[in-house]
Amino acid sequence: MPAFTVSRTTHIQSDPETVFSILSDFATWKTWSPWLLTDKDAKVTLQGDPTAVGGGYSWEGPVVGAGEMEHQELHRPTATQSIGTLHAQLRFTRPWRSQSKVHFEVKKARNEDSQDGTLVRWEMQGALPFFMFWMKSMMVSLMSMDFDRGLRMLKERVETGDVATQTVVNGIAQSQPYFIVGKSGRSTLAEIGPSMDDTIKQVHQSLEDAGIATDGQWLSVYDDMDLKTQTLSYTSGMVVDEGTATPPGLTARSLPGFSAMHVTHTGRYEHLGNAWAAAYQNLRACKRKVHKKLPGVELYANSPENTPPEALVTQLYVPLK
Repeated sequence: MPAFTVSRTTHIQSDPETVFSILSDFATWKTWSPWLLTDKDAKVTLQGDPTAVGGGYSWEGPVVGAGEMEHQELHRPTATQSIGTLHAQLRFTRPWRSQSKVHFEVKKARNEDSQDGTLVRWEMQGALPFFMFWMKSMMVSLMSMDFDRGLRMLKERVETGDVATQTVVNGIAQSQPYFIVGKSGRSTLAEIGPSMDDTIKQVHQSLEDAGIATDGQWLSVYDDMDLKTQTLSYTSGMVVDEGTATPPGLTARSLPGFSAMHVTHTGRYEHLGNAWAAAYQNLRACKRKVHKKLPGVELYANSPENTPPEALVTQLYVPLK
């Protein structure tokens, strides 16, 4: 069977004992798990003591399938032992049967890391069914993205006590046609936030210089994504009348209307990956295919200039064949 290993790391501004206590409590996982958030109808059941060896949780839902996770070993960090480890067994029963080993390492950040706080490493070792050998590379890339999403949410959960992300899958809808002026860029997923922020600022300035009001509908368009390198191309801009002259340094683009999976995300922009993941996973669950020749669209319903991060609303449209 094709074996795989996925490993990701993050830094959390807290002490190892606090991080470990939240991480090792399966009762908290529904607030930050990158998979449970994609299925509103999933049933999650705690088993035994969710903070102790032998305890765990199970899940079952139309999108996430079914399975369970169980604590195998827990070694909590202490004042004298700053490294904690968690080992768990992950069992999937649907959509196919498989088992994986899950490891977390929680340790105090050292001086050479130039940061106080705690480093968390999340690793999973498993194997795909033989008939899915051709999916190994794509699966590792997708799971790496899931781990990154989960660690961002765990970090926010520990540091703030909450996670500012809420995803609602609205179902199949019609995206409207738009004519926009904006600017294109390419970025890694890790840098997409700062990259798009810089692009939107440039577009905003160009529109102001041209005497065009900037209080219209803003959006971003995603044309392609390379899973192997985790990079994507995008265009960010504002909707204008089709006859509007294009300011210097910007490009005009006409977007067609199309049938799409419509998802609403409320919360911080850095968690928008949760909404995109929910859209694609729900499409797979209902056996609908993405139209690869049409772009995905992100509409920003309010502005971060006058809206708290937890109240930012974004509408996503993934085009369908």
